[in-house]
Formats: sequence, C-alpha cells, structure tokens
Amino acid sequence: MLLPALISFSFLPAIYAQQSIPRVLVYTATAGFRHDSIPTAIEVLGDNADKYGVQFVFSEDKGLFTNDTLSGFDGVMFVSNSDEVLDDSGQSALQTFFQSGGVYAGVHAASACLFNDTTYEQAVGAFFDYHPTIQSATFERLNTTHPSVANVPDQWTFEEEVYHFRSNPRDNGAVVLLTVNETSYVNNGSSTGDYPSMGDPHPIAWYIESPLSALPLAESASKAGRSFYTSLGHLNSTWQDETFIGHVMEGLKWALDGASTKAYGVGVVGNGTASATNASSSSSATGSSSASGSASSSSATASESSRAEKIHLTGAGSIVLGTLGLTLGVIMML
Repeated sequence: MLLPALISFSFLPAIYAQQSIPRVLVYTATAGFRHDSIPTAIEVLGDNADKYGVQFVFSEDKGLFTNDTLSGFDGVMFVSNSDEVLDDSGQSALQTFFQSGGVYAGVHAASACLFNDTTYEQAVGAFFDYHPTIQSATFERLNTTHPSVANVPDQWTFEEEVYHFRSNPRDNGAVVLLTVNETSYVNNGSSTGDYPSMGDPHPIAWYIESPLSALPLAESASKAGRSFYTSLGHLNSTWQDETFIGHVMEGLKWALDGASTKAYGVGVVGNGTASATNASSSSSATGSSSASGSASSSSATASESSRAEKIHLTGAGSIVLGTLGLTLGVIMML
C-alpha cells in the first residue's frame, strides 16, 4: 500500500499547479517553401488536444501577433514555417510574449523562418542551414528521462529530412535530446554559408529551460517560459507515427508545465479563464476555414467563447479547442 500512496502523492504538485487548460497558438504560415504535411500536422495536433490537456488555436494570420492577442495564450507553436512570416510589429509582440513568460515550441521548419530576428533564434535555439535528400537515417536518444523522448527508442531509424544548422543550439542554452548518426545517411547537401559548427554530436531535437529570448524578463512575469524544438516532421508519414506524435506532444506539454503562465496560476500571459472544472464538461471539435477566411470553433464555455471572439481570425485559420477532464477526475480520486 505504501508504493501506490507514494506514486499518487508525487503527482500532487503538478495536478494542483495547473489551474486552467493551457492555450497554444499553432502558427503554420509560410512565405517560401510550403510543406504538404502541414494539414496532416494540424489534424494530428487537433486529434491529440484532449489527450494532452491542451487547447489549440490554428492560424496563418500574422495579425494575431499583437500584445493583446498573445496575452491570451500560454504558448506559441511554430510548425513548418518558411522565411519572413511576421512583420516588425509581430516580431516585437512575440518578443514581449517571451519576456512575459510565454512558452515556445517549434517543429521542423520552425527553424527556417525569421532569419533576421535574434530573439526568435534564441527561442528556437538555432537556425536551419540545409538538408540532404530525404532518406533513411538513424536518430539516437541522448536523454532517457525527458518526457519528449521517454518513449523514443535508443536507435530510431526511419525516412526523414536530416537538418543541419547554422550554429550550435547549445550556445543558446539548449540541452540536446536527439542526435543523428552521421554514418547512417549520405550527406549530399551543401551549406548555404560559412557558419560556425553546430556542435557534436549532431543536434536534432532539444529543450531550453530558460531561453535568452525571455531577457530582460518583464517585471510582472514570474519566470521565463520554456522552449522545445524538434527538427523532425517533414513527411506526412512522420506525423502519422505514434512515436513521433508522442515526441512532439510531450515536448510541448513539458514546456507548458514549466508553470510560467496563467494556466498555472502565475504570470501575466496565458489562459486564466477556462477552469479545469469547466473544461471537463466541454467538448472539442476541429474548426475549418472557408474561402472567405472565416473560422469555426468548438463548443466551449461562455468565458472561452468570449475570449475566442477577441481573437478575430481574418486570414486562413481555424480554431481547435481541446479539453481534458482527467485532471479533475484524478483530484477527486485523491
């Protein structure tokens, strides 16, 4: 009887720390190359929102990057973007968001955009340089305890794009989680410039506990928001792989669970409106944008709906609000 009691007790701080469902803006805008896996990524993330207790808002509207709108999100997630997907005012608002404790997560070509933005580089960790042709490669796990790789095999071999970077993400405080065995693929790509070494072993995925992008931290912010990035995710088949899905979702949830936002009862940005009690009774649905740019949202509580009305999606975008009643159920059992 002692062991179960200890296990239950060990989860208490995390359960009670999360007061609301974290809300994440998933940004998939592109200004250059566009991955055909983006629709699959949106579908997969939406399908897993409930399971991981996250609310997603999907959009490609750079107009959402204002101080007022971003203040309602706990995190931003960039997925397979390209080139300059934000204007100066959007970049400024994103910087303010980071300095206010906002969380960052990036997938695949999230490192291939906003090359002129030092703050964004500090958030993502390193910028993309080039990749060889798509081929089978063996990715190796460096860390066995981080949630994003806990269920990843030590040797993970599949067909993907292997990213090479313009710098070493460790210089921005990154802790590398996944690397690639450079003898497992043919490096037939070439660098786009004379860049410093990306470090050894070859980084593929990493996390940053206290990103430099959060400095100087706003006086009213409690702490810096965490960052998670994985360079995997080029192919539709990758997004349909359960191991990869867990890798991405657990990485995002880890970043959110750094407890730097309103969903955790602290900070100045985030979802402070949807309580775990209300969320447990809500249902989720996938919204889809029409040709005119309108968006539909799931059924939500009145407070959630009120907040959604303030978002004003004007470009291609849709809302997915995922909720989870598991937290409340566990608390009641305890």
